[in-house]
Amino acid sequence: MAVNQRFEILSLVVRNVLSSNSKHFQLHGDKQFITQILPTAPDRAFIGNDCYDSSFDLGSITYIDILQRLLRLGFQIQSSAAGSFALPKPEKSIIKNEPQQIAPQDTFVLQYTLVRAHVVG
Repeated sequence: MAVNQRFEILSLVVRNVLSSNSKHFQLHGDKQFITQILPTAPDRAFIGNDCYDSSFDLGSITYIDILQRLLRLGFQIQSSAAGSFALPKPEKSIIKNEPQQIAPQDTFVLQYTLVRAHVVG
């Protein structure tokens, strides 16, 4: 007899890990499930049916707290990736007397893919 499984998949994208308090993240997945993990999240923090953005939640918690909650709920980290990307830099001025704009800092990003399997009877 074959065993059927149902999978819940979440993606956690963390921005500015090195230069912030680690509260800048997005959690992608089913909105109903995200509201179970973050019951006090305001509606304005959901920038779509499948994306919670902590920058719109004044009471957001750190991404480490989110990871701990997910691991306690039976999720496993299937993959993680890290890297940095540079924001678009302003074009250099051809006029020498014009003050040069300071280029924005690189942004460091972490991404986790978390999966939880359920056996379906």
